[in-house]
Amino acid sequence: MLTTGSTKVTDLLCVTPPPIPVGAHAMTQLIELPPADSGLAPHRHSGPVFGYMLEGRMLFELEGQEPVEIVAGEAFWEPGGDVVHYQTRNLEPSTWSRFAAVCICAPGVDMITMLEPAEIASRDALRHPSARQGTA
Repeated sequence: MLTTGSTKVTDLLCVTPPPIPVGAHAMTQLIELPPADSGLAPHRHSGPVFGYMLEGRMLFELEGQEPVEIVAGEAFWEPGGDVVHYQTRNLEPSTWSRFAAVCICAPGVDMITMLEPAEIASRDALRHPSARQGTA
């Protein structure tokens, strides 16, 4: 933690992202998940995404990783590119969950691409065993 006067700066997450191409741009988004909402369907991002959970809890699943619970005050990230983002499910049954995300967008590519059912099925073996279809 860095303290200067009364200002405190605390590192929440420190990672080495993939290379950011020339011409990329960034956006900051607020994502709000209604109570018990399953979040977006499986998708991928054109570049890395860095997030911070503001309120509530969510189940976060990236391809090849075990789904994890992210709670308010925790930071997370995903590399983007070909990695599929499977879940951002609100684990709160009666309240909204909210997180902020900083997205680095590859030049000329949409920030988010939704997957078709056939691609989801074809990539099932790449999911963590605890999250594969029929077991999650």
